[in-house]
Amino acid sequence: MIRDTAVIGAPRARAGSSRRQRGHRNPTDAWLLWMFFGWLGLHRYYLGDWKKGLAMTLTLGGLGLWSLLDGFFLTRRLRRINSGRL
Repeated sequence: MIRDTAVIGAPRARAGSSRRQRGHRNPTDAWLLWMFFGWLGLHRYYLGDWKKGLAMTLTLGGLGLWSLLDGFFLTRRLRRINSGRL
């Protein structure tokens, strides 16, 4: 009976690492998504906020108001995600 399923020589997963962790997000990509598709919330999907992205898609960016406000807070949100503080 095999008790240990680790493969010899395979890298071990670090504690706390998972697919759900958010990696580095490119600010240029986020800003371009906001400028051209902000009313659909695509920048929210890119940042990993799929629930808010879906809400923006269904309301067309809060009829533009929510999308406009996101432009003021996008840089701060990117910094928080890229520094690991969600």
